Parts: sequence; structure tokens; C-alpha cells
Amino acid sequence: MSMKKLPVGPAEIRVLLSLTSDWTPAGVEAALLQAGWAVAGTPVEWSGGAGSPHFFGDEENGWRLELGDPPGEPGGSLRLPCALSWPALDIDEDADDFDDDFESDVEDVDDLDDEYAESWERDPDADRDAFEDEFARLSNLLRAELGEPDKRTEGLEPEETWHRDGFEIRLEMTDDINSYSHYDLIAIQIRATD
Repeated sequence: MSMKKLPVGPAEIRVLLSLTSDWTPAGVEAALLQAGWAVAGTPVEWSGGAGSPHFFGDEENGWRLELGDPPGEPGGSLRLPCALSWPALDIDEDADDFDDDFESDVEDVDDLDDEYAESWERDPDADRDAFEDEFARLSNLLRAELGEPDKRTEGLEPEETWHRDGFEIRLEMTDDINSYSHYDLIAIQIRATD
């Protein structure tokens, strides 16, 4: 297996959480420009749904936000992909002989690796435990800002959710729909609930 991740630290978590302070398209876009996650003059296309993801910013900087419905609209959201694991965990949930020590017959070459900017740090020798450790590290960063999550789901796709001031902040480990499940993904999503 291998993993690639963005160098998300306390400063990046604060930028992400600060986007809720002016939850309008103009407010969010201005904050992203100030953080260096976007490029001036680049048109922004807000659009909901995993089938048509849009990214705000320069492909070279790596801080690609998936833009959902626009801020200010019901369900407005954005999501920051933080880490990817390859190959994705291939699990038949109905199988009786599930093997926790899944091994892939796929070559140890990630054919989508060159599609990610240099800011994505690649660890070609990472195992599933390293991916889970990255989830825990991001959880600790969010807990430092938000306290304990309001809800935690365990299992193969863990999820932690905080509810703050009309927003849901969710840390999730799931299939990466944008790569047609080529990767498993850890992401932080902010969604308006009001």
C-alpha cells in the first residue's frame, strides 16, 4: 500500500474552520485567497454532488477544495481531501472470511500519483495502520479546536461529527468518489445545517 497526504496542521485547520465566519460565496472565496489556497482571477464554480466535483484554486498548490452548493444556500458545503490510500481497501462486506490483513496483487505503482501536486507527501511504504494514524492525527487537530465530537462512528469507515453554530464539521474516512474509488480518502467537510 501507499499513502499520500497534505501537510495539514493546526494553521490549516484554523483556516478551514474560519470559513464559517462569513458563510457567503464572496466571504469564503476571500478567505481562501488570503490563505493562499486559491488564485486571484480564477472563476469559482460551486456545485453540489460527487458526480461533478469542482476545485477552487491552482492545481499546483495542492489545496484543492471540493465545492458543494454555495455558502448561504441550504446545505452549502465544502470538503478538504487530506489523505489518500492506495490501493483502496477491497472489501466484500458480505463475505464470511474477511481478512484484516488484506494484501493486494496490484503492482506497487500508483498510476494516479502524478495527478497530485508536490505538496502531497507520498509514503510508498505506508500500511493501513499509517492511514488510520493520519485519521487519528487529524481528529486530534479538530478536537484541539472544537472539543470532543458530538458523534463518532467506528468501523471500516470511521467518522467524527461536530455541530457548531449552524454547521456540521465532519472528519471522514471513505471511498474517494472522484477517483472512482481508486483511493480511500480522509477528508474534512463543512456543511451548513440551517
